[in-house]
Amino acid sequence: MDIAENSINGLPLPPPLVTAIQGGRWRPPGDPELIREVFGESEPERPQFYDLASMEPQNRRLPERSVREVYGEVVNGRSVGLDPRRAVFIGDLGTDMPIALDYRHSISDPRVLYLSGDGWVQVAENVQELLRKLDDPA
Repeated sequence: MDIAENSINGLPLPPPLVTAIQGGRWRPPGDPELIREVFGESEPERPQFYDLASMEPQNRRLPERSVREVYGEVVNGRSVGLDPRRAVFIGDLGTDMPIALDYRHSISDPRVLYLSGDGWVQVAENVQELLRKLDDPA
């Protein structure tokens, strides 16, 4: 990761995420019910929200993988699920349960996706919305 630019694999991290990480606010909520509400996941294994230093190794090989190999296949020339070349993992709720920024629609304001048992689902329009949803009073 280029610390000066706060980017991963050439994709800029949204400033609200960087601010939340640096301010200690980017952490899994203490209330498991809040995880269920936000992600629809009833059985998180050990939720982790990555800090800046952890994001680089978590994403190092992601762009090298093909869409078909990782998260689905290409249908009519479009990615189904998540395009690993246009995504950054920012956390996970357990093994094979990543939380990702999806840059396909906006490089400056990516949406937030989560890999559930049913495939990739959008949990927030952007990082600001996710942070509001995760506002944990605990």
